[in-house]
Amino acid sequence: MALGLYIHVPFCSSRCDYCAFATWDDRFEFVDQYLEYVIREIRLRSRGMRFHTVFFGGGTPTILRIDALAAIMDSIELVPDAEVSIEANPESLSSDVRAYEQVGINRVSLGVQSLRQNELGLLGRRHQVHDATRAIASLANSNLRYSCDFIFGVRGGSPDLLLEDVAGLLKIQRPPEHLSIYGLTVEAGTPLALQQERHPDDDDDYLTYLKIDASLKELGFEAYEISNFCSGNSYSRHNWNYWMQGEYLGVGPSAHSYLNGQRSWNIRDSFRWGRAVETGASSIAGFEELSVADKIFEGLTLALRTRIGVPLNVLNVDELPDDLYDLTLDHRIVLSAKGRLLESQLAHRLIVQNITADELMEHQSILPFDVGAPVK
Repeated sequence: MALGLYIHVPFCSSRCDYCAFATWDDRFEFVDQYLEYVIREIRLRSRGMRFHTVFFGGGTPTILRIDALAAIMDSIELVPDAEVSIEANPESLSSDVRAYEQVGINRVSLGVQSLRQNELGLLGRRHQVHDATRAIASLANSNLRYSCDFIFGVRGGSPDLLLEDVAGLLKIQRPPEHLSIYGLTVEAGTPLALQQERHPDDDDDYLTYLKIDASLKELGFEAYEISNFCSGNSYSRHNWNYWMQGEYLGVGPSAHSYLNGQRSWNIRDSFRWGRAVETGASSIAGFEELSVADKIFEGLTLALRTRIGVPLNVLNVDELPDDLYDLTLDHRIVLSAKGRLLESQLAHRLIVQNITADELMEHQSILPFDVGAPVK
């Protein structure tokens, strides 16, 4: 099983109205200390580890200088052909994206969210459409793999215009090989949560998602997870490792880890996390160990969200409408677009006792686009 490394960079130039992540837009004086502390935490907690995937998330990791990213990369041991991704906002992406390649980063996840200026305003995004088009053009002219993120469900936005923009994006020379398209969610404590009139409509989102799935399929992009689509075999290996319950180390404030059957999470506040690392105290705020039954249920629930689905014996398809799923030739249940929208309800129908932990691990070894198991 692959081993991943998640690096949380907790800085943003401003907070979006829907964001509830552990990020700060008023702590830039802490950036140099953060760099020192995150490298120290990596070296302390990753001894003997070689990583198959690395993901710089946040926050806005591209706020960091290239030399800072290089210093972090120098502290990490990688296997050959490792996937190293960085999240980027259009306005903070380096004007010379080749610099990312030079420090060992080979994949960029670009937070476009919308190519309509009015929708960016409705989301509380600070970048302009021209920032996004410039960033996309830079990535298209590089050797970097790249993905673009979009959000639907914005009150006052247009799903048809979103589909038009995505279709246009995929016609450029060397378009993104991966798209993440999320429904807008309302998180407690955010400015969006306080404004009911801006909340998305569930019925509209249902229809929009079905349109998105059908349109992207026509354009050669398959959903390999509820919100993630790719062409060919260009899925996110880092995120796939999460969904298959692979092991990963998380460093930085609020970062989560899953190692040796134990899930843990770091101190959320960046200053308190930094003090813990500086003084040699534990940066871990808490941990939990799942029972075998809980781990199996969680593993099946995660697999149900993805293109590999679940084994036929853990879900009674006789109780389900035919348009919610497909059966594969190797006896798996894979949810249709309609089924994916009901994944959380269907998860409660899983028959956990019908599969062992070893059988689940074997199932999780299937890759999202393995040949020889076509959906019929």
